[in-house]
Amino acid sequence: MKQNGFGDRLKQLLKQKHLTQAQVAAAVGTSVPSVNRWTKNGEIEYDNLRTLADFLEVNWVWLRYGDEAIESLQNVTSDKSETMTDMRREYLNQILDNEARMKSALEMAEIVNWEWNVLTGTLSHSDNAVNVFGTELERLRAQMLPFEHYDLSAILDLFNAKEPHIWDFKIDCDDTDQRWFTSRGKIIFDAAKRPLKVIGISSEITDRKKAEQALQRSEHMMRKIIETVPVGLWAADDKGKICLANPEVKRIWGGAKYVGLDQYGEYKGWWDKTGKEVGPEGWTLARAVSAGETSTAEVVNIEAFDGERRTIIMYATPLYDNDAKIIGAIEVNQDISEIKQTERTLRKELEQWQSVFNQALFGVIKLDNDLQIIRHNDFFTDNDSHHTDPKQLSDLFDEATTLSIKQAIHSCDDVNMQQFTLNGHINHTTESKKIYVLHDKQHTQDTTTFIFTL
Repeated sequence: MKQNGFGDRLKQLLKQKHLTQAQVAAAVGTSVPSVNRWTKNGEIEYDNLRTLADFLEVNWVWLRYGDEAIESLQNVTSDKSETMTDMRREYLNQILDNEARMKSALEMAEIVNWEWNVLTGTLSHSDNAVNVFGTELERLRAQMLPFEHYDLSAILDLFNAKEPHIWDFKIDCDDTDQRWFTSRGKIIFDAAKRPLKVIGISSEITDRKKAEQALQRSEHMMRKIIETVPVGLWAADDKGKICLANPEVKRIWGGAKYVGLDQYGEYKGWWDKTGKEVGPEGWTLARAVSAGETSTAEVVNIEAFDGERRTIIMYATPLYDNDAKIIGAIEVNQDISEIKQTERTLRKELEQWQSVFNQALFGVIKLDNDLQIIRHNDFFTDNDSHHTDPKQLSDLFDEATTLSIKQAIHSCDDVNMQQFTLNGHINHTTESKKIYVLHDKQHTQDTTTFIFTL
């Protein structure tokens, strides 16, 4: 009967000779687990192979390599010439040397080689498996052979590619830690194209896996930061093609277009100071990529893709690799539309107030917390008050009027805005004037008082 492999032939011999694995181990001078691995097609040392063959009274080449190897040797030995005998010896020595070198290389690299019989489910492995995995392979079958219980067609689909199939698996350790391994395997067919076994190798990748997981955590955190920062963030590659736009960018611009440098003109903007169009080359992101420029804050009025007009601050910086080569750039946009609108409103109000102080139809005085004059219009100087730069109320009003104004202000509520009217005289005039006082003490740090008179 033709056997599938070394382990099958060994098990058949033990059965025929009524030998136990313990008896074989004692005869060869090894351990019972080693003999058990041999019966599962595990690796065997050359010396142990010769000793085992002598004990079982069989040809060691047949025991290790099967009938085809014997037939090949018989073809060689049919020629009795010394040359052919030497060739046979050299051929066998090369086989054994190659096996020994391969085994040593795998062990030094802490790589386990294994075979899984598709038909019988037998799993055999190299002698270093326990050292590499830290436990017997039988305890890892579910992780190591996730396809073990697939039907044959599914297994064939899984290993159908020309390249080996690759998968990772983990082992939960007693100390709550995990060890990761990677495997790559290929299915082997017999001469009739029937699947025989999956041969594979496995090695530990715990350090690599931890580094990958740390990188994933870092990238996840970075994505969350980019998504939640209250400013718009752009990124472009070394050619200037936009490759990132966070949610705030899309809100500011009413969307985003992932275009290259030559298409930056699709983004419309005008410099706040000059009103001139920014143009494709004017955006700070473009200047950072093309010229390596790190820009400071620049104010631009934009027309977003949703038709809205907004005002933004933009600035950018190039990104370099270890060789000081530009690999991209980032740009920050901050929406200051509300601030600019507030500035415009405040500027307009200040201009309106300035127009009040610029006219001379009625008098306007502004007092500080100590009732000192901090501003007035020309109404009083034009009315011959004899003071070109008055500081005190008494510089503009007579003594009785000054006292009445102060008493009225001191009697005001501390938290409300109050207004009152009284009659009085401007210095060096005899005509009684209506004097209107507006006193605001709602803001205790900065009390405001205005006096108006016609």
